[in-house]
Amino acid sequence: MQLRQLQHLLALAEQGSFGRAAQAVHLSQPALSRSIDNLEEGLQARLIDRAYGTVRFTQAGELVLARARELLADAQQIERDVLQLEGLAIGSLNVGLGPFAAGMLGRVALSLMTQRHPQLLMRMEVADTTTLCERLHRRQLDLFIADTRDLKKPPGLKLVRLPNVPVSFFVQPKHPLRRLKQATLEKAMDYPVAGPNLPAEVATHFDRQIKRTDRGVFNVVCDDPGTLRHLALNANAVILAPNAPALNPETESLVPLPIAGLTRMQTHYSLVTLAGRTPSAAATVYTRLVTELMDPAQQPAGR
Repeated sequence: MQLRQLQHLLALAEQGSFGRAAQAVHLSQPALSRSIDNLEEGLQARLIDRAYGTVRFTQAGELVLARARELLADAQQIERDVLQLEGLAIGSLNVGLGPFAAGMLGRVALSLMTQRHPQLLMRMEVADTTTLCERLHRRQLDLFIADTRDLKKPPGLKLVRLPNVPVSFFVQPKHPLRRLKQATLEKAMDYPVAGPNLPAEVATHFDRQIKRTDRGVFNVVCDDPGTLRHLALNANAVILAPNAPALNPETESLVPLPIAGLTRMQTHYSLVTLAGRTPSAAATVYTRLVTELMDPAQQPAGR
């Protein structure tokens, strides 16, 4: 039994004759008759009493017709639901972001998604890469975006590299370090140096640049971009952040501070999903949006 055969049966009931029903479903009359015959054969029951020269349904035919109306209505509702889901009129999206990704993409992407799809249920959380991996494996996230340099051949995960984005140290405009001809990490460490939790190899790279042994480069670690900005503006902190003015509102009112020996610093973002899992419509749209947002960021932003 096929939905198409039930559609033909319903058309026959509505039109009252094989000829009109065939026209309604765009078939020849013999083709429609064969479809009804095949349905009867499959159900092993006579549905139409042909003895009277008119369309009369048997008791079995009336039963099948009633169920056919319900099934076809359900099928149409499924189609409508899928169309709604594809249009993101319904559905949900759970996104994880690493600290840098949250500062640069979090607000912008979330704002655009809610503007374009106001009925979509969205949840966004910020955490370190290890935590995001755990939550993704538990199906508590649909995807996450983070620095993936610490992920070595992750089992069960699919990583799609996103465009690199320049990274800089930032300070408030009147910071004393800006009066120096050349700022160094050692000089910067006379002030609070703040940043998010960094991949191990990145943190090690910074610490190798200094001779001090009393502390690492970063003496303040905070994963909240807004707090880092507050520290820069109010505590003369030197903060590390993506240098993408169009995307990163947390560096507003701050200026980049060039550090001797540290050039071409970049993010290493990946979009991470579970391998072998078909993404939802909402996840597909979000992925496309993030890729579009990051395209202009491939070029170093001038300030």
